[in-house]
Amino acid sequence: MIGETALILAVLALVLAMAAMGIAWMMWRRSQRKLEAMSTLMRELARSRDSYRKQLEELQAANIGLGKKLTELGRQQVSLREQQQELALKDPQSKLYSRAARMVQLGADIEEIMAECEMPRAEAELLLSLHRQR
Repeated sequence: MIGETALILAVLALVLAMAAMGIAWMMWRRSQRKLEAMSTLMRELARSRDSYRKQLEELQAANIGLGKKLTELGRQQVSLREQQQELALKDPQSKLYSRAARMVQLGADIEEIMAECEMPRAEAELLLSLHRQR
């Protein structure tokens, strides 16, 4: 009887050991699948990171180009403003037009503009319509 009990216990221990090995193998297999999925995800994330890095570099290059363009446009604007001021000082007619424009802004009527600036009616009307639209 003791021999039989020992044999039953040995078989039971063997079955439990095999069940434990089966469970361990299934868990190992599941962890391998998770590891493969994580590896795939890491590769995809690395590709995305590289793509975003490339886009960022392109945006930085574009920003540098825009900065240079803005600087050049600023220089041109200063140059044009200086030229405009020089022309305004050279042309006596422009002083009359500037004065007439100021008069329009202050609310002068067409007769006042014609009298003060010695301007024909057509020019005064044109000036009045242009400056009142602003």
